[in-house]
Amino acid sequence: MGQILSQPITEKNSEKGGDKFVAYGLSCMQGWRISMEDAHTTILDMRKVKKLGGEQGEEEEEEEEEEKRDQVAYFGVFDGHGGEKAAQFTGKRMPHVLRKTSGYKKQDYVKMFKDGYLAMDVAIMEDEEMSKDPSGCAATSVLICNDKIVCGNAGDSRTVMSIDGKCKALSFDHKPTNEGEKARIVAAGGYVDMGRVNGNLALSRGIGDFEFKNADDLPAEEQAVTALPDVLVHDATDMDEFIILACDGIWDCLTSQQAVDFVRRGVKEKKPLTEICETMMDTCLAPTSGGSGIGCDNMSVCIVALLRGQTLEQWYEKIGARVSADLLAQLATPDELSMDLYKVTLESKQQQNEKNAQEAAGAGRPDLDDSGDEESAENEAGAALKAGSPLAGAAPNLIQQLLAASSISADNDVIYLDQSASSLLRSLGVMEDDEEDPEGDKKMEDVTDDDENVGDEAEQKSGEKKEQKRD
Repeated sequence: MGQILSQPITEKNSEKGGDKFVAYGLSCMQGWRISMEDAHTTILDMRKVKKLGGEQGEEEEEEEEEEKRDQVAYFGVFDGHGGEKAAQFTGKRMPHVLRKTSGYKKQDYVKMFKDGYLAMDVAIMEDEEMSKDPSGCAATSVLICNDKIVCGNAGDSRTVMSIDGKCKALSFDHKPTNEGEKARIVAAGGYVDMGRVNGNLALSRGIGDFEFKNADDLPAEEQAVTALPDVLVHDATDMDEFIILACDGIWDCLTSQQAVDFVRRGVKEKKPLTEICETMMDTCLAPTSGGSGIGCDNMSVCIVALLRGQTLEQWYEKIGARVSADLLAQLATPDELSMDLYKVTLESKQQQNEKNAQEAAGAGRPDLDDSGDEESAENEAGAALKAGSPLAGAAPNLIQQLLAASSISADNDVIYLDQSASSLLRSLGVMEDDEEDPEGDKKMEDVTDDDENVGDEAEQKSGEKKEQKRD
């Protein structure tokens, strides 16, 4: 789990759009993470994608050919890790890269996705600003045509659709523990440890992540981590209802069928698509950061209504009519899902978040990325330690207070205390109140030496520098 904030950022960035072909609602939220690394793309008509600055103009013949094409819509969600740049670059450039492929021009959309995703890696490497960036992203995207729906996926984001209320997977998660993925990783000279590529990366396919794509004797699709997507084609029918694209921040909390049921309940209740997205994220958001890490990730979700010539209002009526009162009673409410996940209702979780945010704002308590009043934060945490039971039984918000001090950092799920945080060290019993403990310093030095030895052994085992794990 990456670094976390003392309180989640629950403001949402939502948008909507549509035409007679499709309508969509989308929302994203930073949550507990210290930065927002997700990106997305929504294109109602690929024929109208404007050329990027600096691109050569299309030939007049190509422009005329484009006008003759049937409308196709494109949507994508890109879940970044190790930084936001790869996801943002991919979200901006992917439609243009796909349009340039021979597969797009020939309406061979399986080839379009495969060539386009690999070409996206090339576009990053050829960009002067991006070529040295270490970040990467999972990429799930869908092209919607009159008679078919085509999904390309690389990584652990996911796209599903509702067919008369039944969930159909349009993508499959690429995890290093999957046997086929593991075989490719090992064949490329890598290994899988703790469910991660080389003990580091939690997904086995994606855009960017070039440190895992450095086997010079292998083609791009055979690298330990590859951008080559799985592509699934669905033949459209009148029973198709909607598509959901989301990052793993959602799928870690909800099953695919639960997500479909969640949307159908919202549609039955006539809620806007953006509101359904927002409520889904609130439901998935963890009430505290002290658990397993589930619900603490960035979250992005996009719902695409398949109108097929209907108005959005007619689509709501059609889907709502399929959800009978008896069926509605069987669908879990957001509160019930939140209780299953965290043993707390959605309403009480939202109230607690609002209260915590107000208290933090009133106290001026800093987040991880603020300097704040270091001494005040240290004293507050120290007082809490002295007043309460031993550390193992301390209140959950104690960890938040510890992380608020600028002399404390969190990395790879471990909290590190700088020795300059003297008041905190005294509270923990590492230093005496009146004088430094030479034996204590000796013990700390021994621990440091042990850590270095462990690090040397791990480095020798992997043959690489120890890297920060990426989600």
